[in-house]
Amino acid sequence: MVGGHLNTVVLSGGGSTTLTAANSGATCIFDTAAASTFVLPAPELGMRFTFIQTIINTADHVIQAATNDHGFLGGVTMTNTTADQTDTFSTATDGNNDFITLNATTTGGAAAGSRIEVVAILDSSAAKCWAVTGNLIISGAGATPFGDAQI
Repeated sequence: MVGGHLNTVVLSGGGSTTLTAANSGATCIFDTAAASTFVLPAPELGMRFTFIQTIINTADHVIQAATNDHGFLGGVTMTNTTADQTDTFSTATDGNNDFITLNATTTGGAAAGSRIEVVAILDSSAAKCWAVTGNLIISGAGATPFGDAQI
């Protein structure tokens, strides 16, 4: 690639993948139908990760903060494959939601192409560390992909 920067790609491959600060800027691919989790590193201001689903999952695909103290702010837009409708869901306003789950139907991942981006907006162990945006493909009645994990 001439005159540009090629970001890295991290494949989920099933199971759990823990990202590091060195992975910042990576495109993280959910590339298997099996349950897969990407765990974010401790936030450093400006870190950025993009998550893309390339296959319909048969078990949950999850993006998880490193600890209960590193929560998300923001929201996602959902497009339905089985009805002519869209929906939106936002994180809890207190910033304490610390995981995002794509269940292949109502919370995202119903078709390849669901995409989420997270950016570190705080570099401390506090709620509201990660800003999240995304476009998720769903089927059925949409439901929030955001929740509080038991880490």
